[in-house]
Amino acid sequence: MFESGTNQFVFLNGQNVKICSFLAADNFNSMCYFYSIFCLVVRSAVVLPAVTVVSSEKNTVPDVFIEYGLTPASLTNPRFSAAWFQADFGEFLLTIQGVARYYIQNGCRITITPEEGADEDEIILFLMGSAIGALLNQRNVLVLHAGAIVVNGRGTIFLGPSGIGKSTLTAGLHKRGYSFLADDVCAITLINGIPTVIPGFPRLKLWTDVMNRLNTDRKDLKCIRGSQGLEKYLLPVEHAQDAPVPLGMVYGIEAAEVEAIQILPLKGAEKINLLLANTYRFEFLQGQGRTAFHFQQCADIGTKIAVYRIIRPFNTFLLEELMNLLEENFQK
Repeated sequence: MFESGTNQFVFLNGQNVKICSFLAADNFNSMCYFYSIFCLVVRSAVVLPAVTVVSSEKNTVPDVFIEYGLTPASLTNPRFSAAWFQADFGEFLLTIQGVARYYIQNGCRITITPEEGADEDEIILFLMGSAIGALLNQRNVLVLHAGAIVVNGRGTIFLGPSGIGKSTLTAGLHKRGYSFLADDVCAITLINGIPTVIPGFPRLKLWTDVMNRLNTDRKDLKCIRGSQGLEKYLLPVEHAQDAPVPLGMVYGIEAAEVEAIQILPLKGAEKINLLLANTYRFEFLQGQGRTAFHFQQCADIGTKIAVYRIIRPFNTFLLEELMNLLEENFQK
């Protein structure tokens, strides 16, 4: 059992708990901020947009430290190497050319070495995505590429590849009154054997056309990406509650040559395969010795929840129609 601020979660094994307990901050950057991220108390030298700020008591020991500092150019003896990351037990090195290196240790610390002239917004973008994803992996948390809301007191998540409409659907249902849980990086863990969604970053990442479609004002919102005339914005969204929520349903979204939306229940191995296929940065698990554990996580979760496949038309996203069909499905 690991104490996380005032909460308790079974995220780490005994060895990693011991490592976290003596992480000193003597050489930590003098200016720091305290945040709640995925139910973890994070002490950060980086100002993070649209993240819950928490007050800190003098003797509070953060769960995670984020700092600027020196990082290794490579791991000493990585078990897995790719063009942009290296992985070993308790170590992960992420290298983004022109931006920064991120050194993630034992699920407790992220050290960032920015490259000269790097854009701060890009540093934060990869920190709040791939780097945090790798850190959650080290904490034995299942990380999915998904959006999540609360339906009837239980977490409901929407999986699928980039551009399929996960954030759009999550935002649309939130606008209909469903409480928001996560967007893009969705964390799942087992608490007392129950699959549970950990509230993620309290913001949605939405393209300009989606903002217009949902009649959402972009004024004063932070723009994080622009390409081919399109811009993406961070839309702050409050969590109705900061505590984990039991997972109830999973929907995988895909596009096909169909005329009407279909929602089909999945069974057995289909449920597990959907979770495996939509794991956030699945390649990060290689080298960390976590692939077998990851498969078992997906199997444990898949056997305990309802899983569906949403098939929508290729050339159009019938948002209102899909939300209406989903609300009917929720009642089942």
